[in-house]
Amino acid sequence: MIGWLVNDTLTCIPGTKTIWHDLLENLPLEDKTFGYTSFGVLADKIKKESEVNGVPDFVIRNATYFGPLNLKCKTISLLQDATMDPTQLYVCKLSDIVVFNSPFTKSLYKNKFYTPCRVIPLGIDFDFFKPDASYEKELGILENSILFVGANNNYPKGFDNILNLIENTNYNFCLVMKDNFTMDHPRVKVFNRVDQETMQKIYNSCKLLVCSSVMETQHLAGIEAAACDLPVVATNVGVYYDLNNGEWGRKVLDGDFLSNINYVFENYQDFSPRKFFLEKGYDKQSCINKWKDLVNSL
Repeated sequence: MIGWLVNDTLTCIPGTKTIWHDLLENLPLEDKTFGYTSFGVLADKIKKESEVNGVPDFVIRNATYFGPLNLKCKTISLLQDATMDPTQLYVCKLSDIVVFNSPFTKSLYKNKFYTPCRVIPLGIDFDFFKPDASYEKELGILENSILFVGANNNYPKGFDNILNLIENTNYNFCLVMKDNFTMDHPRVKVFNRVDQETMQKIYNSCKLLVCSSVMETQHLAGIEAAACDLPVVATNVGVYYDLNNGEWGRKVLDGDFLSNINYVFENYQDFSPRKFFLEKGYDKQSCINKWKDLVNSL
């Protein structure tokens, strides 16, 4: 079988790899992004491509941002952006299978459509993201820092909770932001828009990660941090949605981040987040194997 991978582009950030690269490299797929194709014309371009070159055996497409392809073949739609707009829901209703990136994302769509569904996470490179103490002093990150990765908004990132922790505790913090945020504070080190190599060093220079988000469909930063053996203190979103407190970290259900952070620091030896997420199958190969099984079942 030969399939088509249909999205606007493989990545929006030059030099980075995404789930679309992983699928293209591991499944019998042809790249039909054409480098970059605007969502507004993508469906029409794919239709014309099928008229010239014939219809593929199957399509793996982004469930979001563009309408149905109207091809007479099996369609797998990957849903990782919880927009719930009418076009997305219509695409999912017409698909043969919808793949969600987490149980949390799937839970948001209960009774929205009745297409067969699977949950396949976006895999993390556990060979790249791994514990390495050699970076601890390289970036000037303060000792035992609490890490936050995100943006300075209250929705969806819950940044007000981070500011509250900075203001009302004596802990050190490291903030990795994507919005040119600055902060002049003796206990805070700020980075903006860092590459993967620097991100790996940051994880290995911090003590734990806090996910304060109100909405996350998976939270890749948390799994990357866990791959570097950082415990996570998180809200009930994304990959943490169906987890109980355990060796991965702690769940914040009542808004009390501080008591959970204190618990992690006081019981640090009890946490093994890398082991936990590896056993759960969040490494790239385990996730790709699930995609292979799905395609073979068509």
